[in-house]
Amino acid sequence: MNKEIYQFYQKMNCDDVLKKKFYPVWFFGNERINKILTTLIDEKAPKKNITKIFSVGGSGDFAFSVLSTIKEIKEIITCDIRPMAPPTIDIKKALFLEFSLEEILKLFSSPGFNKEKIYRKILGKISRESKIILDNVLNNCKQGDFLKCIKKSGFWYKDSFWQIKDKNAYLLYLTDQEKYQQLKNNLEKISIYYGDFNGNLKLFKSGYFDLIYVSNIFDSKNYCQNISLYMQTIKEKLAEGGYLFVVTQNSPKKIIKLLEEKFAFRIHLKELRRFNIITSLLGHYSYSFLIFKNVMA
Repeated sequence: MNKEIYQFYQKMNCDDVLKKKFYPVWFFGNERINKILTTLIDEKAPKKNITKIFSVGGSGDFAFSVLSTIKEIKEIITCDIRPMAPPTIDIKKALFLEFSLEEILKLFSSPGFNKEKIYRKILGKISRESKIILDNVLNNCKQGDFLKCIKKSGFWYKDSFWQIKDKNAYLLYLTDQEKYQQLKNNLEKISIYYGDFNGNLKLFKSGYFDLIYVSNIFDSKNYCQNISLYMQTIKEKLAEGGYLFVVTQNSPKKIIKLLEEKFAFRIHLKELRRFNIITSLLGHYSYSFLIFKNVMA
C-alpha cells in the first residue's frame, strides 16, 4: 500500500501539529452525504464514466464511500491544506486494511482495544508524518485503550466518533460487508496530497478527472481565496461531461448562479438545507449538496 503523503506546494510541519497550532479535523465525516451520493451513483451517473476522482477536504470519507461502491474507479486523489487531514486519512487506510468491518465498528464505538496492539498492526503501513503524530497521541496517553487515546488527544473533533453509529447517513463504506470488502481491495487507488488544492490540481493534465469533490471549500478564504480563479482550474481539469460535487453551508443559490452563468456548469442534482438550530445542537450540520455537470462553454 502506498504510504507516502505527497507534498509539492506546502510542507507539513509536524511540530506545529503536535503543538496544536491548528484547529482540529474530523476523524469521520460530518456530512450526511449517503442519500445524495447513492442517488448519484445508482441513478444519475453511469458508473463507467467515473474512473478518476479528485477529492478536496473532508476526512477521506467521500473517497472511501465512492471507492466502496464504484468498481470501475482507477484513481482517487485526496487533498487537504489542513496538516492533520492527510495523516487522518492515512491512518484510516491502514486500519481498514488490517481490520474487518466488525472490528472497525467495535473499535470506534466501544472501549477495550489495546493501543499497542493496534499500533503494531498498522505501523508499517503509515507514512513518516502519520507515525510522528500517532506516536505522540499514544505515548502521551496514560490510557491503554486506542479509542480513548485518540479522543483525548484533541487532534480531532469530539463529534467525529459518534457518527460511526449513524453510518447509514454518514459512512456508506461501513454500511455492509460487500462495500467494505470492495474498499479494502482497492485502497491502493487512493493517493494522499497535502497543500492548497488549486496548486495540486494543476499537476494533472486537462480533462483528467471525471469527478471533482469539494467539501466546504467555497465557504472559507482559508481554503479558497479566489473562487473564480480556483473554478478556472477545476473547469480545466474536469473532463467534458464530468461532475463537480460541491458541499456548502453558504448560499447554495449563489453558487449555482455563479457556476452556471460564468463557468457553463449545469446543475444535475441538488439537496438544499437551511440552518436549523435544533439539528445543529444534535450535531448535524446544515450542508447543501450540489452536483454539477461540466458542459461546453
